[in-house]
Amino acid sequence: MVDILLAGLVVSFIIIFVYLAKQKVDDESGAVVPYLLDDANFERRVDGEFKDRRIENWCSKGGKYLGHAIINGPREAQVSMNPTTPPGGTDAILISLVFQLGKWEWLGRVKFDEWIEVSPTFAQYYQITLKQKEELEARIKSGLASAAQAVADLELLKHDQRKYREFLDYFGYALNEKTGEWKKTGTRDEHALRAVFIDQVDAHTGEGIAIRSIVQRWPTLIVDFMKLADKDMDVDKIKTDLDVSKAEAVVLSTKNRIFVEWKRLFEPEIKARYERIEELVKSRQESVKSYRDWLKPIIARHKMLNEGLSSAGGRAKTISSPPFSTLLTIGRAMAISNTKYWSWRHMPLPELEKGGTERLAVEVTEKRVEPDDEWTRKNLIFHPKHGLIRKHAWITDEWVAEKKRVAISNDWIRPNVLYYAFIEVDFIKSNLRTAGGDEVEDTIFDLNGLFFSKNVLFVKLLEMFAKQEEFNRYVEDLIGIREYAPGTEREVKMPVPKEEKKARFGKISSGMSAVKSTAGRFADFFSLPFGFFKHGPYERDFDERLTKYWLRDMAQRRFEPVVKFVKDKMGYGIS
Repeated sequence: MVDILLAGLVVSFIIIFVYLAKQKVDDESGAVVPYLLDDANFERRVDGEFKDRRIENWCSKGGKYLGHAIINGPREAQVSMNPTTPPGGTDAILISLVFQLGKWEWLGRVKFDEWIEVSPTFAQYYQITLKQKEELEARIKSGLASAAQAVADLELLKHDQRKYREFLDYFGYALNEKTGEWKKTGTRDEHALRAVFIDQVDAHTGEGIAIRSIVQRWPTLIVDFMKLADKDMDVDKIKTDLDVSKAEAVVLSTKNRIFVEWKRLFEPEIKARYERIEELVKSRQESVKSYRDWLKPIIARHKMLNEGLSSAGGRAKTISSPPFSTLLTIGRAMAISNTKYWSWRHMPLPELEKGGTERLAVEVTEKRVEPDDEWTRKNLIFHPKHGLIRKHAWITDEWVAEKKRVAISNDWIRPNVLYYAFIEVDFIKSNLRTAGGDEVEDTIFDLNGLFFSKNVLFVKLLEMFAKQEEFNRYVEDLIGIREYAPGTEREVKMPVPKEEKKARFGKISSGMSAVKSTAGRFADFFSLPFGFFKHGPYERDFDERLTKYWLRDMAQRRFEPVVKFVKDKMGYGIS
């Protein structure tokens, strides 16, 4: 009996040691791929398995996170078709596919990425595409120069506006922020007015006349002038009160008369000047805004003409891809473009198509699962090693909540739908002109069908929203404005959970929570289907439910019609 207990204890220690070692490996392996749900991680091998095995290890049979999220797809749901047509033929197939998806009630049809590369010897196509980019660059440079000059003029006007506002303060005027009117308070700053007179008015009267130039003869001249009042005009009185020489008293009396006259003439004029400058500032602000609004579509159009060799993905396809690396050369007339589309549609519930399951169907239909639950935020959005924040470090909780409202309002995510079919359409088109003058259009349609739970689709939509946000930021930063939507730069760190209220037995409760968390992780590691561990709101029965109902149904109802449509349009099987 003792031997059996000792053997069991040894086995337990071995299991715990393996578990802890595995946890360490999992933690360290998170830095291999910065963003887990990147499109590159969904690429498949010939047998249909994902090249990045971590995705299926998470959410396939025996996956430790199966039930929290589903990231999978039928093995056959990746098809590559290669039609060759006259110029414009494959574009027609793509356009008709996009419209057909709308007729089939696919919830989303968005263009996620696009680039183009043209050989300069293909003069006709080059003039239409990349030549436009050069013309747009010239317009952008000219527009930015005009906007920069307008900003410089605006800054000068604002400087004058601040100076005149300062003068009005010295004269005892107060600005009513609500009405924009100036009202006289009656409290002048005489000391400041005399200082302004000495530095900015009297200083320009000439050498040997200005107070600052003759102060060497009478060292206390400026101090004595600051002591005078507006009524001090009599030379003898100034000489007696200030105990100065008569010559200095004459200078002080003369300068005081000029100062009083300057105030009388300048006070009404300063108000008129301020009002004129204020109007000019408003006008210049509107012109700067107009320059920026005019430039926004031009910069956006220029950015959309993205050259393939400017991005890592484009270089990989144009340089290392077998058909294109040999064809796209400087001496051959060829153009390559790549457009990637995303489209998704909800999956029907199997319970709704069975007899005698009305109650179960109602329960499933009314089940509300948030797309940004705690697990999703922790593991797919804000995880410091493989979350979306690794790709877009500026996203915040507020930004995620805002985009959730946008996705729901656009009907891209439905509250009572848990599963979605997701298709990536990678459209790689090459236009080639032969030496004989003939033109052909060769295209590769890469269709990749995926099956997502609601939270995974939501994270992919966040990726799309983030890319749109960064595009807008690029345009606004280039123009010189910073009108960012909710979400600012922040450190890449995990969100801090809110503190829970401690009960009477808070320490015991905390200890039990820790034990339960550790036990749950232990069960996930060994895939123990214990009923008292919560494994998320999604399907966990991989063999019976996911493969036989969801994945098979997704391939038949969602993916196969799209493939058949493209084949019919390209004339596949028609002699």
